[in-house]
Amino acid sequence: MSNQFNANVNTQTTLSPPKPSWADLGPFGFPGSIDANGYVPYLMAIILVASVMAVSLRKNKLASFPVINGSKNEYLRNGRAMLARGMKEYGGKPFRVNTGLGGGVIILNPTVMPEVRNDQRFDSTKFLLQYWQAGIPGFEPYIALGTEILHNVIKWNLTPAGISKLNKPLSDEADAALKDILTDNEGKNPDWLKITVNYTNKATNAARVLRRWPVFLYKYIHWFLRECQEVRVMVQEARETIAPILESRRAEKAADPSLEYHDALDWYESAAKKMGVDYDPAAQQLGLSVSAILTSNDLMSQSIMDLCKNPEMFEPLRNEIRSVLGDGGWKPTTLYNMKLLDSVLKETLRLKPVAAVGLGRRVMSEVRLQDGTVLPKEAGIAVSAEKMWDPEIYENPRTFDGYRFLSMREASEQGEKTAQLVSTSPDHLGFGLGIHACPGRFFGANTVKLVMCHLLLKYDIKLAENSNTKPMEFGFSMLANPTVKVLVRRRKEEVNF
Repeated sequence: MSNQFNANVNTQTTLSPPKPSWADLGPFGFPGSIDANGYVPYLMAIILVASVMAVSLRKNKLASFPVINGSKNEYLRNGRAMLARGMKEYGGKPFRVNTGLGGGVIILNPTVMPEVRNDQRFDSTKFLLQYWQAGIPGFEPYIALGTEILHNVIKWNLTPAGISKLNKPLSDEADAALKDILTDNEGKNPDWLKITVNYTNKATNAARVLRRWPVFLYKYIHWFLRECQEVRVMVQEARETIAPILESRRAEKAADPSLEYHDALDWYESAAKKMGVDYDPAAQQLGLSVSAILTSNDLMSQSIMDLCKNPEMFEPLRNEIRSVLGDGGWKPTTLYNMKLLDSVLKETLRLKPVAAVGLGRRVMSEVRLQDGTVLPKEAGIAVSAEKMWDPEIYENPRTFDGYRFLSMREASEQGEKTAQLVSTSPDHLGFGLGIHACPGRFFGANTVKLVMCHLLLKYDIKLAENSNTKPMEFGFSMLANPTVKVLVRRRKEEVNF
C-alpha cells in the first residue's frame, strides 16, 4: 500500500488549483525565476507578509470589542478593579482587557456561562498555556498540564473512590510535615520534596517578572532574568533527581512485573505503558505538583487567615473533627462527614478565589453566541467571578460566614449537591465550570481537609500583630498574602489519628 500511495502522491485532478510559477508572481514585484541559492530572502518575505496579514485580520475582528485599559501595566496593577469598571462602563456587554498577551482577553457577561461551559470549541488548557508562558524553558511543567497523560493519571487514579484509600497515608504525611515545619525537629528534607514545594512559588514569581516585558521579547529576555534562570535550574535538578529513581524502579519491575509502588511515579509509568507514549517524567511530576499545590496551598493559607479573623469558628470545627474521627477513624466517608469544615473552606474560596475571572478559554474556531456576539478564532475569553460576591445570590456577600454552605446543604436536596466544596456552579467558580472544571479538585479538597484536621486539633493559631491579610493581586490573580505571620502553639488533640 505504501508503494501505491507514493506512486500517486503527485497526481493532480482537474479540481485542483493550478500551481503558480515564479513568472505568475511578476506583477507583485517578484522575479520571473529564482535560483536555489537565492530563494531564502523571498521565502522569508512571503512568510513575514503572511504573518502580518494574519495578525492584522485577527486584530480587525477584535476591534469590535472596546479595550478598558491603555497599558499592560495597568492590568498587572489593577486587574480586579478594571473588571468592575468594565462591567459598569459597558453595561454587561463584552469588552477587552489588554493583558500584553496576543489580543488580550475578552470579558463576557456571566450570563453566557451555560452556553460556553461545555462547548468544545473553547479550550481552557490552551488559555492557561499562554498565560503561564508555556514554551519558555523552565516552564515545561505548565506544558505538562495540557497533556493527555496527566489528565489520564488523574482520571485513572484520583477518583473519589481511589482518593479515599489515600486518606490514612496522607494523614500520616501531613502529621510528619507539620512536625517538620512547626517544631524544632529538623527532619531530613529530600531533594525532590524541596523542588516540588519550591517550584510552584518560583515559577509563579518568574511568570510575574516575565510579564513585565513585551511578549515578543519573552523568548530572548528570559535567558537573562534571574527568576527565569532559577526555574530552569530547578527543572534540570528535577530531572537529575528523578532519573536514578526511575532507572532503579524499572530494573526492579523487570525482575518482578507484579511490583507496585502506589505513588505518582508509578501512576505515570503505568499510564505511559498503557497509552504507548513517551513522556518527560520530571516535567510531568512537577506539572502534577503545580496543579495540586497552587490552589490547595492558597486555599489552606487563606483559610487559616480567615479562621484567625473569625476565632469563634475554631471550637465548632474541632468538635466536628473529634466527633467524626472518634467514630472509627479514617473511613471512606470520614472527610465527607466533616461538613462544617467543608463549608468553611468553600466560603474562603468564594471570598477569595485564586483569580478574579473564571471560565478562561481559548476560542479554537470562530463562534457566534446566541446574543449575536462573534468570537474570533484564537481569542482569549473569560467571565468576571462577580457572581460569587452578588448580594442577590449570597446574603452579606462580603462577610465571612463559615456556616453559609452548611446551611445550604441542610436546607434542600439540591443544596446538598451544589454546596459542597468540590461542587461547581455558575455561582461559585472556585474550581472552574463545565467540561474544563479542575479535574484534581477532589484530591486537592481532601488534602486540604486532612492538613486542617491536624492543624486545628494539634495547634492553637492566631495572627501576629499588625498582620496585613489583604490578598496579593497581579493581573487577574488573587493569592493569599505570603508575608502574613501566624503564632502557633502545640495543644493536646484529645483524639489519636
